[in-house]
Amino acid sequence: MRIGITDSGLGGLSVCAALERRLARASLAQDVELLYLNAALEDHYAYNSMPNDETRLSAFDAFLGIVRDRYRPDILFIACNSLSVLYGRTFFASAGDLQVEGIVDTVKQQAMKSIEARPGGHVVVFATPTTVDSGVYGRFLRGALGDSTRVVEQACPGLPDAIANDHSGEECRALLQEFVPQALDQFEQAPEQVTAVLGCTHYAYQEPVFASELRRYVADVQMVNPNPLAADAIASRIIGQGDGGRLTVRFLTRYTIPDLPMRSLPLYLGQSAARTVTALLNFEQDVDLCGSLEQIRGWCP
Repeated sequence: MRIGITDSGLGGLSVCAALERRLARASLAQDVELLYLNAALEDHYAYNSMPNDETRLSAFDAFLGIVRDRYRPDILFIACNSLSVLYGRTFFASAGDLQVEGIVDTVKQQAMKSIEARPGGHVVVFATPTTVDSGVYGRFLRGALGDSTRVVEQACPGLPDAIANDHSGEECRALLQEFVPQALDQFEQAPEQVTAVLGCTHYAYQEPVFASELRRYVADVQMVNPNPLAADAIASRIIGQGDGGRLTVRFLTRYTIPDLPMRSLPLYLGQSAARTVTALLNFEQDVDLCGSLEQIRGWCP
């Protein structure tokens, strides 16, 4: 069985690593291959860098078709909030010939569980500009709570790269010292209780930094990190009766992964996800993964 996991960059590797840890402890009735597929066109030109949704949709459609035809996953999990939002608008989605799931539903479910356990609090959704502009979480949470004043969304441009390139968290902290006050200033009154939703898979790598920066202003902070729950949901579809199945992990990317994330990400992923780390360090480069060179030139500035 082949499980594809994709993201616009490297944040979704945290989902892949969590899934590896879950499956490594289980008895597998069949061989399972986790195939991480980096959907970004270049290191510094991922989907949030594209000028408009038309470009994003064209690029994502091409990528999805290549993944289906060349790698044939049994399930494709979109471990990216921005791409999960885009997926329903692609031509590929209308074909319905591949089982595709996205992390947006996981985020919504976990956010609501946390909010329901702590009624009366406020909610901050930290996400990329593309996800914030879509309003996918803001509309859902405001509708569910019936109170638009308790939910704010904060775009965090540049944060995924800062996290991927710096395991120490200092680059992340420097940006959050701008973004956290901006988020809290959107409330009419200073909140006493905040549920912080991590609406980008990269953010999970530095969850403690998010929490510490929020607690400078709010004493009662609850973090919502959907990545482990996403891994559990995928694992529940695979684990069954039987034994002897083998687990392998591969990493596919169009471009060469730069040195900084190659040094930082193994520290994030840890020794308990050795297969994922090894796949990253021995990444397989597929220059046609995201489309032809002519297409790439049309999408890049």
